[in-house]
Amino acid sequence: MRKALLGVLLLFCLVSGKVSGQEGDFLSPYANLEEFLIVQESIPGLSFQVYFPESEEDSLLLGKSWLPLVSNDSGRLSSTTADLTLLQYLPDTAAQTYSLIFSIYSAPSSTDGVKEYLSTLIRNRDFFPKDKEVLPESDWIALAYKVRYSPFFKNAFTYFIDFKLIGVTFIIFFFFGSAFFIILFMLIYKSRKIKKEELIKDYDHLVVDPLTSLLFEKETEEIENMEDWEVNQYFPTSLLSKPLYKEVLIDRIISLNKKMKGEFKGKLKALYGRTGLVKVTQQKLNSKKWHKIAEALVEVNEMDLAELLQEVKRYSDSSNYHLRSLSVAALLNLSEKSDLSFLRDQTYPLSDWQQMNFLRIIRFVDNYRPLNLSMLLDSKNASIRIFAIRLVRMLGKMDLLEELAKHTPSMNDLEKIETLKTYQELGAHMEVDFINSCLTSDNPELLIQAGKAAGILGNEESLRLITEILEKNKDFRIERTMLRSLKELDQRAFENLMATSSKEDFKRIGNHLNDPLLAHV
Repeated sequence: MRKALLGVLLLFCLVSGKVSGQEGDFLSPYANLEEFLIVQESIPGLSFQVYFPESEEDSLLLGKSWLPLVSNDSGRLSSTTADLTLLQYLPDTAAQTYSLIFSIYSAPSSTDGVKEYLSTLIRNRDFFPKDKEVLPESDWIALAYKVRYSPFFKNAFTYFIDFKLIGVTFIIFFFFGSAFFIILFMLIYKSRKIKKEELIKDYDHLVVDPLTSLLFEKETEEIENMEDWEVNQYFPTSLLSKPLYKEVLIDRIISLNKKMKGEFKGKLKALYGRTGLVKVTQQKLNSKKWHKIAEALVEVNEMDLAELLQEVKRYSDSSNYHLRSLSVAALLNLSEKSDLSFLRDQTYPLSDWQQMNFLRIIRFVDNYRPLNLSMLLDSKNASIRIFAIRLVRMLGKMDLLEELAKHTPSMNDLEKIETLKTYQELGAHMEVDFINSCLTSDNPELLIQAGKAAGILGNEESLRLITEILEKNKDFRIERTMLRSLKELDQRAFENLMATSSKEDFKRIGNHLNDPLLAHV
């Protein structure tokens, strides 16, 4: 460590000595001190006077008026000045008899003192000397005038040798070219969009009147049996050949189908087939754009296009959430079979929104076409199994309770909770053993739901398990649920516990349950 510090100190001394030597050598480019001072023009704190003896009082000196002179007994003395450029007007003779008197901040100083002062200023960075201007030995302008001009680039291709210049030029052209094409694309896109919107408005006006006439003038059978030439009277072939016109017609028919009921829906579906729009829907189902497929699935569901169900089934397990939801909804709504394998074999979890939507469809369809809901309990997808248990409860499928009981040994806790809710709501007293087994669970949520079911469906074993839970458990929610169930199972056991227990929580919960205004809160 000591050697390293000594090395650094030595290096610092060498560098400092080198810098000091360079600063002390500031007069090397100049012939003398006067020449250095003339180049600097002025230096802070430095001024001078010139003394001329009587012998120098010739006509040349007397004619100089650059500096006022004051006579004394031995000669003439100039006034003090800080303008160092005046030194260049002093006579340059071999026999120089005048003398310079320097002052540093009004204090007289010798030539060596001035040099030392200047060296100190430069070393402390208080003064930065100007460099001596070196003039060329020859007149370059005159020499250049005599030389014949020749271009730097010898030929037209020499420009392309400079790769940096080519790169910069390419970037500039690329930027302006890109900007031009972007602006051109935006203008074309905007104009096409405006034109499309105008066409949609025009086609919409052309579609409304024929639809109104057909719906109110013809019956469903008449629309189904219309000849092509009759259809063309309402919807000209020249317009039906245009994709945009077909899209407008489809949107209008779908919109009317959602609003109307009864025979009008049948007429719209018959018209959808007679105008050849089914082929448009089929083409969309084979599209590579998911939003087009989604539109087709909505059209299939709204227009009851059962002939396209095989193509719809391809999207029942799609990775796209929207396609998966629309496909299953269409299959549930239109499939004539009770087979729900397309729902059972789904690999993606069902969201709450999907379950609500499918429940609405199944509840409607189940009134006139029974569905094989039990196969959903065999699904490898846990969310499908939970949905099946909820369907049993919400649809009141008492005939499926036995099938549900067969799957209880392999259920996870979430499925058991839904099963307990189902047993409680449907009054499945025969499944009290399953309820009692859940009362021994370590899962608080499952234990609470088992306690609620035991309060309605429990037996003597349930009463014993609830008493043990109350003795060991300290969770407030579990205590409140078990005390409520105990009160529903055996009022006398509940009152004895309230009378003998020393727990303050039990007394507060008991008072709450005995209050008729708060009993169900």
